Amino acid sequence: MVDYSKKMAIKTLLQSKESMQVTIGGWAEHLVHKGKICFLTVRDSTGKIQVTAIKTKVAESLWNTMISLKNETVVWIVGELKINPQAPGGKEILPTKVEVLNPIHAPVPVDISGKTPMDEGTVYAFRELTIRMPKVKLPFEVKGIVAQATREFFTKRGFTEIFTPSIVATATEGGATMFPIKFFDQDAFLAQSAQFYKQAAITAHEKVFGILPSFRMEKSRTRKHVAEFWQIECEAAFNDHITIMQVLEDLTTFVVNQTIKKAKDLLEQLDAHPKKLTGKFPRIAFKEAKELCTTFDLPDSVDFNSDFTSPEETALSHHFKTPFFITDWPVSTRGIYYRVNDDDPTISNSFDLLAPKGFVELCTGGQRVHEYDKMVEVVKAQGFSLKSYEWYLNLFKYGMPPHAGFGLGIERLVWWICELDTIKQAIMFPRTVDILRP
Repeated sequence: MVDYSKKMAIKTLLQSKESMQVTIGGWAEHLVHKGKICFLTVRDSTGKIQVTAIKTKVAESLWNTMISLKNETVVWIVGELKINPQAPGGKEILPTKVEVLNPIHAPVPVDISGKTPMDEGTVYAFRELTIRMPKVKLPFEVKGIVAQATREFFTKRGFTEIFTPSIVATATEGGATMFPIKFFDQDAFLAQSAQFYKQAAITAHEKVFGILPSFRMEKSRTRKHVAEFWQIECEAAFNDHITIMQVLEDLTTFVVNQTIKKAKDLLEQLDAHPKKLTGKFPRIAFKEAKELCTTFDLPDSVDFNSDFTSPEETALSHHFKTPFFITDWPVSTRGIYYRVNDDDPTISNSFDLLAPKGFVELCTGGQRVHEYDKMVEVVKAQGFSLKSYEWYLNLFKYGMPPHAGFGLGIERLVWWICELDTIKQAIMFPRTVDILRP
């Protein structure tokens, strides 16, 4: 009978400075059998260690078990930890017991050790296996630290965490990217964002946040687009685009710096070197940013009336050394809930936050419409049915305070911090136009 309470983390053993009796559980990753000596690399979630068996010094049954192990067999090993400068990590285990907890039933189709290169298609085709690869799983651990820091920031500032529906009856970000589903006998959609619900929540809690899923039918095959992603959603009553921008700047600074501190080892393994932030992010108006784009060597001419193209966004990102805001976006580029500027009706009180070093937009936010009459006008102008938005309009009919908020993509933030190649690497099981399984 296996006593699972005895299991020790390999990372802890590698830090030990003395010999001792140990028990580990993990996966057989690599076996080298040379005559009367056998070297087995065992991996758990914290690291790898060498298990060394000498035929003349172990029981025959243990030896036979060792030399027959296949990669990814689940094993339970008891033995003595020894200091050995020649072993990987400077430690090895001399086993007294090797037990197979679960054998494999076919050869593993990919190399979990990462020594054999594989193309991106293979990585995601066998994602249920490749997430075991040490470098592949590191961004997921960083994401956990980012989430913890996010909750710490908002909790200290008196925000209430909320949890909103993923099944909705209406569009929040426009109809083109909606995923239609059947909700019993009614037509429904997967939530494009938590926007309407966090606006409702501020009438009860004033300041709210959540780490919540969003679903967009993004058909683009780019390094930044996925169909399912999670956002750090924030909404606050009695705020405008200026004050909520400062909240976002403070949040980003806190989360990045906490992650650099707490994920130091993980980031080193990823060969990522993010710099600590000091706040005071540069701010540039949309029109000025477009004018700046005309000074770059770009493949196409700059259109001042449309969103930034990918080359424009990348060039701007290289221009700045820290995260930066683009403010005063044209009304035509924004969702129905953004407030129009009082002095210039062609622009909205909104912003984007972009990351430096060639990365992309991290966040969109701004001040929202809070007047009932204006929101009715906006819904009508978009061609939406007032009946479909009845519950949402009730928020404004019965006392909606001035408010503002943002949605910060947690995978995009992790992508930037970890200096990954694509956003998919920050997602355990990404969903794109080409990937539905596993």
